[in-house]
Amino acid sequence: MQGIQFTIPTLQDHGPIIEAEIHTDEETFLNVKNFNGFHTYITTRLLIDTGSNISGLDKTIIQRLQLTQYRDDATIDGAGGRYELKLFRGILYLPIFREKALPIDLVEGDYSNAPYDGIIGRDVLRYCSFVYDGWSHSFKLMAVDV
Repeated sequence: MQGIQFTIPTLQDHGPIIEAEIHTDEETFLNVKNFNGFHTYITTRLLIDTGSNISGLDKTIIQRLQLTQYRDDATIDGAGGRYELKLFRGILYLPIFREKALPIDLVEGDYSNAPYDGIIGRDVLRYCSFVYDGWSHSFKLMAVDV
C-alpha cells in the first residue's frame, strides 16, 4: 500500500487535512502529469470527513475551474436537516494515488471561513485506508485498490 503519514500539531483543532489537486477532466489531468502543455488545476486543502458520504468543494474553486454541473442536484443529509446542493464532476488527485486520479462527484459548498477548501467523504475513502491517532496528533492515509 502506498501511503502518507502526517504529524500535525493542530490536528485536534482542525482535523485531518490533506493537500490535493482538483482537475477539470481526465484529459487535463493526463496532460499535466505527462508535461504536455499548460492546463489549469487547483491545489486544495481537503478535510477528511468520515461522516460524509460524498466529497465537497468550495464554490469559488468550482467556478474557477468551470467544472461540469449535473442537471440534478444532490440531496444531502446534514446537521439541521436535508439540503439540495449543486453537484459537479471533477478529477481528484492525491499524492497517495501516485500516477492515477479519481473521477468524483463534488457537492458545492461554502468553506470560506474554514481552514480547508472542501471535504473528502467516504466516496473517496473507500479507496483508502485511514488511521487517526489522536494521542500522537497524527493520521495515516494510504491508497488501496487504486
